[in-house]
Parts: sequence; structure tokens; C-alpha cells
Amino acid sequence: MKISLVLPTYKKEKEVIEQLDRLYSYLTRKNSDFELIFVIDGYVDNTREILEKYIKENRLSKVKVVGYRENIGKGYAIRYGMKIADGDVIGFTDADNDIHLRSLGYAINSIKNEDTLAVIPSKFHKDSNVEMSFQRKFLSTLLVDLNKILLRLPKDIDDIGCGLKLFKRDLIKKVLPVLTVDEFAIDSDILNEIGKLNVDVEVIPFFLSKNRSDSTSTNLSAELGMIRDIFRLSLKNKYFFGIKIFNLLSIK
Repeated sequence: MKISLVLPTYKKEKEVIEQLDRLYSYLTRKNSDFELIFVIDGYVDNTREILEKYIKENRLSKVKVVGYRENIGKGYAIRYGMKIADGDVIGFTDADNDIHLRSLGYAINSIKNEDTLAVIPSKFHKDSNVEMSFQRKFLSTLLVDLNKILLRLPKDIDDIGCGLKLFKRDLIKKVLPVLTVDEFAIDSDILNEIGKLNVDVEVIPFFLSKNRSDSTSTNLSAELGMIRDIFRLSLKNKYFFGIKIFNLLSIK
């Protein structure tokens, strides 16, 4: 089973090599057939050059670096990478070191089950080890509730935005053409389309590293952008309730 892991990458020149090293080493031990696809979401720093030089010097044959000049967003980068991925399993994870490798191990073990088509980590799983401030927990719960109200999520989903997800190739290739979100609500977009197919997903524990980077902390602007995109997705679903709320709030 070949695993294709897409890493949307924006302004990560300080940490991207550490993430490449640890993922490459881990997947070499865990699964010999894999590819890492770094999608540079805008050539705004030296991330691409740093990656390409390191890959060439260390002869890392299972890494691709692709991208484009303008910064568009995490969702676009994930979709861009998934389109060129050729694994039996296609997923994505963050380009920094925040997510503990234990999360990826759980995900890989779960997706190898013949009947499992999608693996979704959750911060709220009983076995997860995630420290969250009251504000972060409140915002996460609010976003999950909003998704549940307005979108067609698969059953048992109780978290949306964990930066790691794996899918069987046939499933993700089926929903990929209808995904539209370019920014942070790409998780909502994917789960909404999977929910329409009545596909069961497996929810697994989620683990964060102790030393998290500051660069990936979701700010208020990103949170508001996610809410905007969730309402737009509800319009795509033609949900009456979503349309009414969208009109009342006049979100553009």
C-alpha cells in the first residue's frame, strides 16, 4: 500500500527540513512505499530552494516539491498536491512539527483496514493527548457545532480541523473534483462531500508535540475565514437554514 502525504507549505523555511527528516525516517521504517509532496503555497521565501537543495544532497527519492508563485491558501495547496498524488492512500499533514508522529502511526494502522476509507483524528477522542486553552477549546467546539448544523458530515465526527487526514485513493479522487475551498476550511469541504456519499469514517486519537511552533497558531482572521467558507459550503448544499443565516449576517 503506497501512501501519498501532501504537505501544504507556506513560510516554513525555518522548520521544513526537520519535518521532512522526521517524516521520511518514520515512513521508511513504517511503510517502505510512500511519497511526500511538499506544495509551496506561494514563492514568498526560500522554502522551495532549501527543500530542493536538501533533497538533492541527501538523495531523497521519495519527495516531490511543487508549487506556484502566488499565495492562494492551504485548501488550494492540498487539492493541488492530491491531484498529482498516486498513492493507494492519499492524505495531508502540516509542514511543521506540531503533530506528534504517534498520530500518523494511528492513522496508517487504521487506514490499512480493508473496510476503512477515511481516517479522521479528533482532539476530543477519549485517548487523545492535547492541551488546549479554554479559548481554543471553545472555538474548536463552536466550529464543530457550526459544521454539524450546516454541513453533511459523516456520522461520529466530533472534530474537524486536526491537521492530519488519510483517505483511500478511490474516495478522495471521487470528491476532489467538487472541492472548492482554497483556505483553512478545506477539512470541512472534504468531510461535507464524504458525508454526502454516506461513507463511514474512523475517528482516531490525536496527539500534539510538546514544543509547538508559534507560526501555525490560527488567528482571528483565519477563524472568521473558516466560518465564512462553512456558510458558503452550506449554500452549495442548498441547505435552507444555512441560506437564511447567510442572508441575515450578510457574510461576503
